[in-house]
Amino acid sequence: MLKAQLEQTKLLEETEIHHQEHRSLQAKLKQLLNRPPDQPDVIPDDLTETPMHVRVDELLGGLRNQNPEIHGQQEMVRGKSLQLDIAHKDFYPDFNVQYMWQHTAEQYRDYYMLTVGVRIPVHRSRKQWPEVEQAVEELHRSQHDYEAQVQQTYFDVRDQYLKAETAARVLNIYRAGLIPQAANTFKAGLAAYEANKEDFETLLNSFLDVLRLDEEYWRNLLDHETAVAELEQITGRTLGTAK
Repeated sequence: MLKAQLEQTKLLEETEIHHQEHRSLQAKLKQLLNRPPDQPDVIPDDLTETPMHVRVDELLGGLRNQNPEIHGQQEMVRGKSLQLDIAHKDFYPDFNVQYMWQHTAEQYRDYYMLTVGVRIPVHRSRKQWPEVEQAVEELHRSQHDYEAQVQQTYFDVRDQYLKAETAARVLNIYRAGLIPQAANTFKAGLAAYEANKEDFETLLNSFLDVLRLDEEYWRNLLDHETAVAELEQITGRTLGTAK
């Protein structure tokens, strides 16, 4: 009985910790949703397993076009490439033509003026070449950053996909094996205890196994859904829908 009371006290402690975490998460959600703190709590949907109807190679195939971070690095490379083109054009003379017409009064003739100008780069070695070298260096750096971002994103997709796959297999083990087996063991132990064929400590351990496995199941489900959410954020796709 003392052990049962101890386990009950542990459950009460875990319940209080859960309530504290719940209040903290509610406050964070309201902040993200820009809601006043005194509004009713956000009621989330029931947590269910999202089925995966896509292969990892399909997710990787569209990353270069769908991932916002990769797209941002692509734009950076384009910008640096444009800067290099402009730096190269500074080596050539810059011609400009201007035409002006002015009507002053009826008793005077209209005023016309045509001007032609040219700007010749005479300080190539001192000005133009350093600009080109700097533009080349910045372009190479942006290309390196782009490829590094691509490789990091590929790794993140593979990593999260593996986590989701592993969690899905573990969840199936819990549903098909561990949880029903633990429940049956507890039921059998309860019947044996009522028939005075099993001691209370054994029955209590069976009950604690049921609670522990149920908690582990929900934690694995949380890991699975977290990995799915990460994949959706990285790939820009909605998973869990049929192809």
